[in-house]
Amino acid sequence: MNLEVLYEKARAPGDEHGARIFRQLLDALEHDTPFDLQRLYELSYPDFDIALNAMREWRSQRYVWLREHEDARPSSSRLS
Repeated sequence: MNLEVLYEKARAPGDEHGARIFRQLLDALEHDTPFDLQRLYELSYPDFDIALNAMREWRSQRYVWLREHEDARPSSSRLS
């Protein structure tokens, strides 16, 4: 549910600055790339809360997906 709101806000025409931050966050989550968490402090508190809850939701869904698709997980770290 929070992810749906995040996607909607990323496409919302009213708050371009917030939408840009949401798009960057979604891009980082979808492509497993870094995201500067300091950017979240630029959001209003309600939007900040949505972003945090969406990240929790993303993490939970990713965990479940990885458990169901263990063969898709990287085999081992280069350090091991």
